[in-house]
Amino acid sequence: MKKFVCSALVVLTASSLAHADGLYAGVNISPSEDGHVSYTEKGVTTQHNAVQKQTPFAVFAGYDLSPDWALEGGYRGSGGSTSFDIMPGYQLKVRTSAAYLAARGTWKLNDDWSLFGKAGLARSSLKLDIRGQNAPPDQSMNKTGLYLSAGASYVVSKDVALQVELERIGKLNYEGLSVGLNRLALGVRFGF
Repeated sequence: MKKFVCSALVVLTASSLAHADGLYAGVNISPSEDGHVSYTEKGVTTQHNAVQKQTPFAVFAGYDLSPDWALEGGYRGSGGSTSFDIMPGYQLKVRTSAAYLAARGTWKLNDDWSLFGKAGLARSSLKLDIRGQNAPPDQSMNKTGLYLSAGASYVVSKDVALQVELERIGKLNYEGLSVGLNRLALGVRFGF
């Protein structure tokens, strides 16, 4: 799926260079989340909060097919791993990422404000690493699923807009561990 999304972004970018009007790119940032890990051993449930959190970020690019419709692709990551001290001498590191390809519909409210929605496919990835003596090997999993987003945009200048959006990718589940990938993001979009 990563190859598909990367190939689609390359084709989108290459075809857009011939018609630079309508090409856009941007970045998003999301607040760090207060994650926790709970596990049960011998009937006793223990919960551990994150000791090191990363700030989620995203990059995206797209092409306006019309004033109301665009094709967009992007990548979301965390810039590192979120760490949990799970037992004395053991640490769990969790890293997530997602790539998406979506259609974007825009509804202009006036010259400055607009609402938008996106629908498409996302390929999510989860990597787990337990550090400590006799720790198991690293584990990873991938999942392809529905990508949805809704947000609002404010035009700052002809080629710059601020946007806030709620992205829904769902959850990644691996052997009792559940990681949510839904995010509220604040970003900036640049037109070319």
